[in-house]
Amino acid sequence: MVSSVLLTRLEAADVEAVRDLVHTVAGADGVGPLSEHVMLHLPRGGDSDVRHLLVRGDDELLGYAHLDTTDAVAGPSAELAVRPGARGRGIGRALVTELLRQSPHGRLRLWAHGEHPSSAALAKAMGFSCSRVLWQLRRPMDAPLPPYLLPEGVTVRTFVVGQDEQAWTDLNNRVFVDHPDQGSWSLAEVRLREQEGWFDPAGFFLACRGEEIVGFHWTKVHGGHRGSDHDHPAIGEVYIVGVDPSEQGRGLGPALTLLGLHHLQATGLDSVLLYVDEANTNAIRVYERIGFSRHSTDICWSREVVATVTLAPSTEGR
Repeated sequence: MVSSVLLTRLEAADVEAVRDLVHTVAGADGVGPLSEHVMLHLPRGGDSDVRHLLVRGDDELLGYAHLDTTDAVAGPSAELAVRPGARGRGIGRALVTELLRQSPHGRLRLWAHGEHPSSAALAKAMGFSCSRVLWQLRRPMDAPLPPYLLPEGVTVRTFVVGQDEQAWTDLNNRVFVDHPDQGSWSLAEVRLREQEGWFDPAGFFLACRGEEIVGFHWTKVHGGHRGSDHDHPAIGEVYIVGVDPSEQGRGLGPALTLLGLHHLQATGLDSVLLYVDEANTNAIRVYERIGFSRHSTDICWSREVVATVTLAPSTEGR
C-alpha cells in the first residue's frame, strides 16, 4: 500500500530514510537528486519554512520532494527523488502535483539534477519550461596549470575560523547581490558548512588589500573525509570564487581561481569540478582555456501559470 505525508520538519527516522533514498538514487543515476543546500540542512530535520513530501510503500521510502516557498520574487523551488525500483508508477507525477498544490498561485521552479529524459518528459507534460541551465565542468589534475599573478598590493591568506565569518559573508553578499542562490547568505550558512567533514580552512583563500578582504576562493573536496556521502574517489571543487566590485578588471578573479587549483592539485587529487550558468559564456570560455570541459547539466524547469491540479493523496504530518 502506498501512502503520502506532508511534513514541516523531519524526525530522525525520516532523515535516515531520505538519506538512504538519495544514496540509492545517486548510485543508480550517477548524480545526486538533491542540492547541497538541502543535504546540509537535512540532518537537522530540514531548514525552517520548508515542506517535505514523502511517499511510502512496503516499509520503505519510495519518493521524496523538498519544497521551499520562501523566495517571493523568484517563486517556490523544489527538488525530488523517486526510488529506481518504484519508477513508472506515477509517483513523480503525484509529487509534482502536490508540490504545485502547495505552491502559492501554482508557481514552481523544479530542479532536475542531471539530464535524464524522464525528468524532462515529466516536466514538459506538466506544463513546465526550461528557465535555467547549470553546467558542471571538470578538469583532470594531471595536466599542468598556468602560473598565477596577484595584482599589485594584494596579499593572500587563509580563512580564520571565529574571525572572518562576518567579513566574508558581507563580501560574498556584495559580490553576488543579483545571484539567485548565492547573494543572501547569513552567518548561519557559513557556520553550518564549518561543521561539515569537508570543511578545511587551509583551502579557503582570502585576498586582502591591507586589512580588507577584497576577494576569495573557497575550495572543497568531495569524498574521502569524515561523514562523506560520496562513494567515488575524492574530487576537488572550485566551490566559490568572488571579487569585490572595486577590484574587478585587475585580474584578481583568474589569479584566485588558479591559486585554488594549484592548492587542490598539490593535494594529489585526480580531478576538479565547478558549476557555472550556461548563459555565462565569458566565464565558460575562461574555464575552458585552463582545461575545463562540460561534464553534466542541472536544469531548472519553471511553471509560472496559475495551476489547476488534481490533489495527490496526502495527510498533514507533524
